[in-house]
Amino acid sequence: MRQGEPDVRDSSDIITLSLVSHTNAGKTTLARTLLRQDVGEVRDAAHVTLVNESFTLIETGGFMMRLWDTPGFGDSARLMKRLKRERNPLVWFLSQTWDRITDRPLWCSQQALKNVREDADVVLYLVNAAEPPEAAGYIGPEMEILSWVGKPVVVLLNQTGPAGGSLFDATELDAWRGHLKQFEIVRSVLTLDAFARCWVQEDTLMESLAPLMEGSKIPTFQQVKRAWTQRNIGVFLDSVRLVSEQLTAALVDGVDVRAETLLERVGWQREELNREYNDARQKLAEGLADRVEQATNKLIEAHGLKGAAGSALSQVAREHFHQPQGVSESIWGVVGSFAGGAMGGLIADLKLGGMTFGGGALIGGIASGIGAYALIRSYNLVRGSDQRLRWSREHFREQVRLALLTYLAVCHFGRGRGEWEESEQPEHWRDAADAVLEEFADEVDKLWKNGVQKETSPSALYRETHHLVGDCMTALLERLYPGVDSSSWRA
Repeated sequence: MRQGEPDVRDSSDIITLSLVSHTNAGKTTLARTLLRQDVGEVRDAAHVTLVNESFTLIETGGFMMRLWDTPGFGDSARLMKRLKRERNPLVWFLSQTWDRITDRPLWCSQQALKNVREDADVVLYLVNAAEPPEAAGYIGPEMEILSWVGKPVVVLLNQTGPAGGSLFDATELDAWRGHLKQFEIVRSVLTLDAFARCWVQEDTLMESLAPLMEGSKIPTFQQVKRAWTQRNIGVFLDSVRLVSEQLTAALVDGVDVRAETLLERVGWQREELNREYNDARQKLAEGLADRVEQATNKLIEAHGLKGAAGSALSQVAREHFHQPQGVSESIWGVVGSFAGGAMGGLIADLKLGGMTFGGGALIGGIASGIGAYALIRSYNLVRGSDQRLRWSREHFREQVRLALLTYLAVCHFGRGRGEWEESEQPEHWRDAADAVLEEFADEVDKLWKNGVQKETSPSALYRETHHLVGDCMTALLERLYPGVDSSSWRA
């Protein structure tokens, strides 16, 4: 529901959250991320949001949670003086009309506070955590104003970077909590970066709101909180399915290649066989690249984001990589610009036929006389039990690791950033993925053996893959968000 639309339901059936902050702190960006839709206007300027706007966060069974995006606070001291005049409605009305013409920042601030006082069950107060709390001089006056209104406040720390990263650690969080402890209306302080939040943090926000509900709002909140959690878990399970389908397809994929003749085995007349192996490797790599691209695009869509992966890489591949040995230095620079993220690096490499992936041979490393076994080993291929060329165990391990990193990149991408784009992944994500892969190394190897060496049926292989991927993705989020309750995530 947007501003101005009538709502005939009882007020006890609606939970209202008012998102407020000092001007230009990123409220609308966070609103877009939480709402999973483009709302308002995002610009690096003060007072971009000029009026209060209402949006539905979630609705279920006649119950609703509503989010108000409000104009930012400006001169808090002057605003406090003006608000004290509200006891005289005529003066309040005249001051709003006059300020709208002569003092837009003050008028915007009035609108924000009017919304909080009249509509909010809880105030979500957003601050820029990129600066230390003692440097944010606006917080004291604004907390005084919110104390005058008397609604409970949950402080959200924005611009912290991905959870667990070096940009924001537990010490800094404790510093903010210590600084805000002086204000009785502040009930909790959480990190929720508009650009890099994860759905796990959204559920933590919901948990923090539960004890702030009163009276008839308690059962309403329980309903919407349950719906919110179920929606997030549904997206997680969809993600497990998509990654499982991608990895299962990689396990069953293979290309028929004839066996070596006796002369070829001893190193004679190998040119034709080497070309056959090279064509097989190229076919496998292109198929894997397409599946990675498709799976990533489906992950992006499942998370309510816009954009697509791999389109720029596909264009580069079409224009420059028909003859891999002739790739110029300048084109490698183009590929490198896309390879900062795990998924981009994988697609870039596979579009070249897997030339460098997983420590394989470099461009130009193919010689007409190289042995067939050496060629297979260089490009991370093996003969399966059916004698077809298949991805090696080492290559498959890398596929699992990169699939986990791709999931992290998508599930942390805030819609406020605009359309999906890949960026370099934080080092602690890679460390977490490596740790999870080590934890489940035996299971990953067993899965590969069942797919490549034992030729397990595709349906049985998918079930095994699905179970393992669910365990790995759950363990990954548990490492990044210690203490989270993951008991309800399993299918």
